[in-house]
Amino acid sequence: MSLEEINRKIPSGNGKSQILLANNAAVWADSAPAAINDSNNRKGWYYTNTSASNKANIYFFGGIQETVLLHQVKSLWAKVSIDNFSGLSTLPHMVLYTKPTGVGDAAAWYHSRITYTFASDVNIGVGEECIIYTNHKPDIDFDNRFINMPTKTTQGDADGEEEILYMTIHTDSGAAAGDVKILFQNLGFQSHIGHVRNVELVGYTDSSIQYPVDGNGVLMTVQPFNTTQFAQTVSLADSSYGYSNSVHNILPSKGDITIWGNSNTQNTDVEIQYSHDDVTWYFASNHFVSFHGGSNGDFALDFKTNANYIRVAQFNNHGSVRTLSVNIVLT
Repeated sequence: MSLEEINRKIPSGNGKSQILLANNAAVWADSAPAAINDSNNRKGWYYTNTSASNKANIYFFGGIQETVLLHQVKSLWAKVSIDNFSGLSTLPHMVLYTKPTGVGDAAAWYHSRITYTFASDVNIGVGEECIIYTNHKPDIDFDNRFINMPTKTTQGDADGEEEILYMTIHTDSGAAAGDVKILFQNLGFQSHIGHVRNVELVGYTDSSIQYPVDGNGVLMTVQPFNTTQFAQTVSLADSSYGYSNSVHNILPSKGDITIWGNSNTQNTDVEIQYSHDDVTWYFASNHFVSFHGGSNGDFALDFKTNANYIRVAQFNNHGSVRTLSVNIVLT
């Protein structure tokens, strides 16, 4: 296998950013109905037109941070899976909009629109994960079949010096209800002057992970999907146990746990509990180790476990209500 072939086995990180399904308002625009997670657990956003006239309109470039001219665009591309192909109306199309100038605009909000569609004899396997693209084949490291969208329709002048307003991908509002079934995974473009974009559409996430996002819902920091961060302050009634919320160990094969915090009770024993179903809990005296806080009430521990759920417990014998502050990180 050549070096080029090996490199194409590695998912592309060139120009990469991510958008969470839960934060998709900035790019999902007036699409209907909402995208959902895929029932087959594939990565991406799954869309189907549950009613006639439904369509997806995804705006993945808005020309806010940089200026790109029409003649500079090398290709638009998308990584998709087409779960139903019963005619061109069930396939997506890609569109470039240019900014209005006030003179000869094709519409009130854009000057020109360039639409790219598939050839009538295109062959796409049902459920096939493929890269669809306009103009020139993009230089991206995906080990998928590349399928061109050669048919180009222009509204307006489409002069090469026009500035790009939006880059978008759409489905056909004329398709019969339920016929459009598309998984959108990545969207991007390349220019002749070095612009590269690769926007990953993230569907499944662990609800306990707090992802930092900007105003457009784009992840500002890419975190490993198997990192869980949790913090809680627990009120401890006198003469009773208090428990933190449970934390789901989403990859038990990893199971590296870091726990630290502070307790202001007179009891220095702070104990780990574990569960395999988040219902029946066990003290870890024989399965894990208990640990003792310092003289100031601070405590910390690193250990490894294959249990599905973890929580922290403490018995309060102080004579009044006390607090237990807990931080848990699973990696």
